[in-house]
Amino acid sequence: MKQSVIAASLLLLSGTVAANECDVSMNGQVSLMNNVLTVTTEDNDIIKIDAGEKLFVNGQRMDVDKNQERWVSEYYNGIYNAVPEAADLALEGVAIANVAVSEVLGNLLGTDSSAVEKIQSKLDDVKQKIEYNFYADDGSIQLDSTNFSDGDFLGAQWEQDFEDTVEEVVTASIGHLMIALGTELIFGDGDTDDFSQRMDNFGQDIEQKIEARAGNLEQKADAFCMSLAKIDIVENNLQNSMQALSGLNLITVDSDRRM
Repeated sequence: MKQSVIAASLLLLSGTVAANECDVSMNGQVSLMNNVLTVTTEDNDIIKIDAGEKLFVNGQRMDVDKNQERWVSEYYNGIYNAVPEAADLALEGVAIANVAVSEVLGNLLGTDSSAVEKIQSKLDDVKQKIEYNFYADDGSIQLDSTNFSDGDFLGAQWEQDFEDTVEEVVTASIGHLMIALGTELIFGDGDTDDFSQRMDNFGQDIEQKIEARAGNLEQKADAFCMSLAKIDIVENNLQNSMQALSGLNLITVDSDRRM
């Protein structure tokens, strides 16, 4: 029985994003509430940009020149657009996991399997957590990095949650498959060829279903990385052009991944 096929196929879900994720670090806190972007630097300066793209530092309205005005606009819109991109990546990962559970694992163990139900419940919890942290009740975009245990909305916490879910999928699947194999040996004719063939088909089926969607997820991850790199460049422009923004260093993307 090819237990390793299960683990390898399911771990592909987290591996695809991990292999393509940006080398990103965050400093300080960020929130996006009611269309107001607020960045709290490590020096505790509070930088706000409202929907009209007016800039405030520690409550004081800042005068900006034409270039700075453009950079403030690009910075606000860059982060505003990056939030749903991050949410979409996380939700797509959960959707792919659901394919593995409902369409593939469910067909192998039965849709009424307690393992399948438990895993789907876990995936639903992760999905709800994502939606709660990235969207308000009215569907508008929101973000508050203080709601994250590590203060990082770019993936560290979500990656850990997702890896925990994948591990649970693998563990539960192998346990139930062992029971299925034992039942086959005890109550069957002792010939496990049919069961082995089902396992082979399972491995091929899950690989085919996941790889197509994983390729799309990889493209989204690359696009997200490019978005963050653009924000980092604009942030550097603002930081270097205004003394009041000298501590603005929320996002740092490894130079090798920049455009």
